[in-house]
Amino acid sequence: MANNVSQSTGATPEDEIDLRVVWNLLVRNRLLIGGCVAIVVALAALYSYLSAPVYEASASIRIDEEKPALGIFGTLDMLAGGSEVSTEMEVLRSRTVAEAVVEQLGLQLSLRSPTRVPRNAIFANVIVDRRAPEAEYRIRATPDGRHSVENLTTGATLGTFSPGEAIALDGASVVLSRAAADWGEIDFEIVSFADAVENLQKKLSVSRPNREANVVFVRYESRDSILVYRVPNAVARTFIDARQEIQKTEARSTVEFLRGQIDAITAQLATAEDALQAFRENEQVVSLEAQATTQVTRLADLQAERNALETERAALASLLDEVESAATGASPSTPSPYRRLVAFPSLFRNQATSELLRSLTALENERAQLLNRRTAAHPDVAVLSERIRELEQQLRTIATTYLQGITSQVASLDAMLGRYGEQLERIPAKEIQFARLQRQAKVLEEIYLLLQTKLKEAEIAQAVEDPSVRLIDPAVVPIKPIKPRLVFNILLAMVLGTMLGTGAAFAREFMDTTIHTREDVQEITGVPVLGNIPRIRETGPSTNGRRKVSAAPAVSVNGTRTAGFEMRLVTGRDPRNPVSEAYRALRTNITFARPDEPPKAIVFTSPTPGDGKSTSAANLAVTLAQQGHKVLLVDADMRRGVLNNVFGEDREPGLSNVLLGTTDVARAIRSVDLGESGTLDFLPTGTLPPNPAELLGSTRMRDLLRRLEGTYDTIILDAPPLNLVTDAAVLGTNADGVLIVARAATTQKGALHYAMEQLRNVRAPVLGSVLNDIDYKRDMRYGGKYGTYGMYSYEYYGMDKA
Repeated sequence: MANNVSQSTGATPEDEIDLRVVWNLLVRNRLLIGGCVAIVVALAALYSYLSAPVYEASASIRIDEEKPALGIFGTLDMLAGGSEVSTEMEVLRSRTVAEAVVEQLGLQLSLRSPTRVPRNAIFANVIVDRRAPEAEYRIRATPDGRHSVENLTTGATLGTFSPGEAIALDGASVVLSRAAADWGEIDFEIVSFADAVENLQKKLSVSRPNREANVVFVRYESRDSILVYRVPNAVARTFIDARQEIQKTEARSTVEFLRGQIDAITAQLATAEDALQAFRENEQVVSLEAQATTQVTRLADLQAERNALETERAALASLLDEVESAATGASPSTPSPYRRLVAFPSLFRNQATSELLRSLTALENERAQLLNRRTAAHPDVAVLSERIRELEQQLRTIATTYLQGITSQVASLDAMLGRYGEQLERIPAKEIQFARLQRQAKVLEEIYLLLQTKLKEAEIAQAVEDPSVRLIDPAVVPIKPIKPRLVFNILLAMVLGTMLGTGAAFAREFMDTTIHTREDVQEITGVPVLGNIPRIRETGPSTNGRRKVSAAPAVSVNGTRTAGFEMRLVTGRDPRNPVSEAYRALRTNITFARPDEPPKAIVFTSPTPGDGKSTSAANLAVTLAQQGHKVLLVDADMRRGVLNNVFGEDREPGLSNVLLGTTDVARAIRSVDLGESGTLDFLPTGTLPPNPAELLGSTRMRDLLRRLEGTYDTIILDAPPLNLVTDAAVLGTNADGVLIVARAATTQKGALHYAMEQLRNVRAPVLGSVLNDIDYKRDMRYGGKYGTYGMYSYEYYGMDKA
């Protein structure tokens, strides 16, 4: 049956989200969602109104990067991705700059009240020492136009002061402006230097919006509309001044160094020139052309070249020995000693050697990183170590080959010098000495000229400002605050309020375990819903197209006009009411529930009291009587039956008296006059017995039903709630069918499920269920994709619209 129900209702899979169901949930809880949105928006508006405005100002600085020099080290710097602008941005954020700005502007002192007033409007001057202790102060205006100052931290009064007069505080000094007289009370505090610096760094932001432009923006936020632009300007000026000072200090050091070197070279040059002049005079050297020959010059050059090569060979041989000795005991975690070979000038100029050095450095860095996670014996580390040893061997081979080449050159020069020796034996030694002295003087002269040039460049750099950094746009007074942003806060509050309200709506629906729709009833019971009964409302004649509230009319019962017929019997008092139509639909559905064997004895029950079973039983009985059926309505609730009050009848004699044999059934049955609708027979509960369940399940009850079925077309029995007592379950086994009544927005799903278990346990024949007290204005959004079944629009169908 469950499969048939699922197919008939078009149930969706559990993992499918029905957007209409979600929409209906939101519409049902629209007041809750709207209330949450309204509350959050109101709080956001109140916050925006009460919050002190926050201002922002920014200054822009241009920082030009110096292009690195060409060569291996310049190339390595470029590959490393170093950026001078990024470095200077970190300097702008540094604590050193922040400390200087805090000290310049006295940011340790902050104004607490009045709010929304710049500090400069109160204090004409502020000086705070770094070591000033934390304290709170209050300034009050006195009747004589002066101001008393009190230290709230210590409770001491510092005296009275006039505007323009310096006020000495503990570690600070302030001067009140004349505008301070506009406020009767002023509160301010002094925080520690460290807190002030930290607060500045939090509110200060340094950014580079365009990566293609070397322009840095320094932004600062504050509630003080004056300090907000003075702080970024102070940061920019402090940074530029510090950089200028560093540049001038470097230039000053360079100038001092160059001047010392020039003094030393000047003395050496003078000595060399004096020696050359003395040699010329002592040796009577007038003209070199007369005494010098090509051989002499060639011999001197060869000898100089030979000496240079011998020196280079000895140095390289010594370096190679040291490197090989160091490589013997070197650890894998230490840099390779073969790097020292590249420092040798001749090898350094070799392109292949430079490439080997870069490869060796990269492999060593990779091995060092790998050693942080693995041991030296790891295969990956061993592979890198082998590659490093290969590169070291290549470097050694290059160095050895170059050493052999130098040795060969020295041997060749020695042979050449031997050949020239015989020729030069005839050349005076003074000529060689003269050439040496002249060459030494020339070299010193060139060095002297180079140092003089560098000195002039350093002196120029010391005198001029650093052009690589300059302030482009200083910060200005902000026109309007950036916070609070009322429109943004309202929109954000609307979003948050909607999210909060939606979450509350879903939580509310999750917590709601009551029945609302026929799908709920059908899913839990597994039987068809035979009736959807709207809420019974007291209505009177229409006014302007709408029914108005009126009292229930008196109806004749056994010839007597009585108001005991009550509002719940709507089928008797207002046959054209939509509720009456709903009961007629229930009558039709019951008739065709078993077309081959229509039920005669029908038990009405519910999970819990108040679900409307008695009302449904009575109205259905009236509807059947109106159709011309011979109907008997039995109040089988022998614990607290109420139908006798509804019809204005006595409780005794009744069903219990008949079952106990103290009265005849014909005497216990009452005939209720329904006026034009006919008559209805009614059997009340009778005397309330101590054992109603036993009476209802007895053979006498079964025999009584069989006898009454021969007399009446339909017998309707109103039984007690299932979840409280077993009367209805026992009675259902003796009847042709059971109708279980659930009340919308009242009956719990668990209660209905438990009631069905009671009926299934005794194998009672369940005809179907009835959903009672449906308020379509309230429950119209619970219908899912089935809508509201048209009942809301049908509510006034057929009514007078005068």
